[in-house]
Amino acid sequence: MRATLALTLLLSCLTGILSQKKLDAAVSKAMVDGCMKENGVTKQDIEDLQSGKMKPEDAKDNVKCSTQCILVKSGFMDSTGKLLTDKVKAHYANTKFSDAVEKDLEKCSQVKGENACDTAFKILGCFQGVE
Repeated sequence: MRATLALTLLLSCLTGILSQKKLDAAVSKAMVDGCMKENGVTKQDIEDLQSGKMKPEDAKDNVKCSTQCILVKSGFMDSTGKLLTDKVKAHYANTKFSDAVEKDLEKCSQVKGENACDTAFKILGCFQGVE
């Protein structure tokens, strides 16, 4: 749960996919830790985003790529940075977040970045209202 919250705060300045309440079931601590380790994201990186010391627009590529890694491993994005909206909808179809997810997908699914990592980061920022 703490890793999910940390991810949500990390990604809320960039994001928790679709908001911290909606991320819990999709992302395990091991997945988050693995993606952060794989991309060299440190506790300090997370703390800087949480505190506002690092603004989302100043996020490093490793933070952005850890975001993409998490989305890919969650099954919500492919390796090219395409958000898999049908999978996201299906995952949340029978939850209290279904309507909010649908609304967020309409608004954010077409967001594009400079590359797959940047796209993932920007999509999650959109879901968090950090556009």
